[in-house]
Amino acid sequence: MKKVKFEDERIVVERRKINSEAFGILMIVLLVSSLVQQFWLDAPIEQYVVEMICFLGISIYILIRNMMFGHDLFGEGKLAKYIPLVNSVVTGLVITTINGVCNYIQHKEIYQENGISLFIAILIITFISVAISTFIVISCLDWLNRKRQAKIMSELDKEECE
Repeated sequence: MKKVKFEDERIVVERRKINSEAFGILMIVLLVSSLVQQFWLDAPIEQYVVEMICFLGISIYILIRNMMFGHDLFGEGKLAKYIPLVNSVVTGLVITTINGVCNYIQHKEIYQENGISLFIAILIITFISVAISTFIVISCLDWLNRKRQAKIMSELDKEECE
């Protein structure tokens, strides 16, 4: 006969919280490790490709699983509708900053000869293109998520009627 061990619900919740925090820290470390190797150490892609694949793969997995269950990706409430816009702007700023620093380090002579206006134009184009691209992707994901939520709600309504 198997012994069933009962655990206090508070202990289970705390363990899950600790595991979730550890997972979040691990994801941040994977991303930072990849970025440091790519931009500061100028490592070949073979050196950090595993970290990037793990980070992107797990991120896609989390996104798909949340969408399958109909969880709100951006929460609920008045501020939730602004999250895609804020995400797009923040992503645009981060990528523009990283790209600008790396680009300036690699092509400093060109920018010094032609003036800083070329560099600023490249930064503006980078920011606009990244922000728009990110906004489109996030909006599509939000649309798909809302469509899935509507399907789940209709299935639940159908079950209640039966």
